[in-house]
Amino acid sequence: MSTNLDEEQVAKQLAEEVNQALNKKIEERFREALFLVDPSINMEKVTVVSKLENDGELTVDGVDDETIDQAMTIFEQGE
Repeated sequence: MSTNLDEEQVAKQLAEEVNQALNKKIEERFREALFLVDPSINMEKVTVVSKLENDGELTVDGVDDETIDQAMTIFEQGE
């Protein structure tokens, strides 16, 4: 029984680490897309948060909706 619990914990930890890595990659790619839309964006004021575990939620703050929409178009083309 202990072995199964250990395996489950390892699997859960691995899945969490994979999600974190993918979230970081998505956030970086979206920041790159934002920069392509507007190279003058002050990225220090932009927040991009990806949550794959929450149905692929992507939250962006610090830029206007039009810029986000344009960046999303670029982002989706890169998939």
